[in-house]
Amino acid sequence: MKIHYVPTVLLVGSSLLILVVGVVLMLKGRAVRSSAEGFLDRGVPVIGEVVELQAKDLSFGREPDTRYFALVRYVPEGATEPIEAVTLTDLPAPPPRVGEKLEVVYDPKRPERVDATATERSAEGAGRTWFVVGALTLLVALGVAAAWLVLVFVVWTS
Repeated sequence: MKIHYVPTVLLVGSSLLILVVGVVLMLKGRAVRSSAEGFLDRGVPVIGEVVELQAKDLSFGREPDTRYFALVRYVPEGATEPIEAVTLTDLPAPPPRVGEKLEVVYDPKRPERVDATATERSAEGAGRTWFVVGALTLLVALGVAAAWLVLVFVVWTS
């Protein structure tokens, strides 16, 4: 069996590089999840007023799915001026109307980070996109390594 060094270096090297990228994406997902869990732990509840509803159409397949995010005005503890911020996650149906009161939770370290109390109880979805993209990247790395193995054991040994 003859080893072909250029394709070996290219395939194994790119596989390792793609593997590192996949691991970094997974670590980013873990950091996002930890940040969301930290927000849940230190969040301060307050009553805010809905200033505006922002509709965002998300397309999952063929049918668009409209989600509503609230721009709320609230006064954090110890502050005299109100802050306006958009909720981090979409509101549960039916969304409140403009002018209605909404219980929100804000981050005392960064008061512009706010979420509706009804949606802040779980960090389950936080970082999910990073995990999915990271997992797909790891699969690509395995595919490149498998291609190298096919070359080694099937093509180069014949």
